[in-house]
Amino acid sequence: MTTIYAVRLDLPDVTDAKVVAGFEAVFSELLESEATSHIRSSQERWHIEALFLFSPDEAVITQLLAPVFAQHQLVPCAVQVEQLPQRDWLAENRASFPALHIGRFWIYGSHIGDAPPPASLPLLVDAAQAFGSGTHPTTEGCLRAMDMINRRYRGRAPRFTLDMGCGSAILGMAAAKLWPSCQVMGADNDPVAIKVAEGNRIRNQIAPTQMRLGVSAGFSGRLVRQHGPYDVILANILAGPLRKMAPSLMPHLADNGWLVLSGILNHQAAMVAQAYGMVGARLWAKIRIGEWTSLVMRPRQAGQMPALWRSK
Repeated sequence: MTTIYAVRLDLPDVTDAKVVAGFEAVFSELLESEATSHIRSSQERWHIEALFLFSPDEAVITQLLAPVFAQHQLVPCAVQVEQLPQRDWLAENRASFPALHIGRFWIYGSHIGDAPPPASLPLLVDAAQAFGSGTHPTTEGCLRAMDMINRRYRGRAPRFTLDMGCGSAILGMAAAKLWPSCQVMGADNDPVAIKVAEGNRIRNQIAPTQMRLGVSAGFSGRLVRQHGPYDVILANILAGPLRKMAPSLMPHLADNGWLVLSGILNHQAAMVAQAYGMVGARLWAKIRIGEWTSLVMRPRQAGQMPALWRSK
């Protein structure tokens, strides 16, 4: 049986769902919770609960939440950490996720017995220790962006694609399925994520000759550097790291390449786009899903964005 720890946070003074999304992002993306949920009670209080496979450090959680409280001028409130009774929580959690049909992609867990829809690209991804099971709007935004890019390729395919901060490697695997002739590189600074990604690659029957995975802190890793420049770079991380990464990322993007940035709250999109605009990128499209925005960008020399793609 798996031991599960629940971290609960009650936000009595919060009425804006955007603020709640900021707190959720700390749990789901910085702390890599297995599952995160929120509910609004009849007393107008937001309750957030995150589940972990390890005993979370309350002091670390408090430290990471502090900037969010400060940003919204809220009085910090204590988190509650509880070890839950022994049950097969992970299996129960997985069973609660239905298959998702996003564009051409059909994302499903091992508990799904249905056959993939005709002409879909199936991706088998279970909730695990690495971020990216396909259920979060940031992942959906990237997958929809890839569909858009594929239409621009008009039957051709990129030669090299990079999934930076790959987590479960769902985006890299999607690229491998969408463009079978493309060489895909997946990189993450977490060795556990790379181990999970390698297992996912095998389960999805993607050859190691088509998709390579490696540990890399940003673009410092040898495998990442030697396989560029990339025709497509996918980075579903967080707004802060994306901004800092801009100067080191752009030299690895091909002159006619495509850049997909995600993990960005709507109000952060302009500053992320500006950071990449300062190093030679042009905004091509925005994809908004709920409180989250994914950006599609290209080098300036790639030309103007068609009117059809312009954000309204």
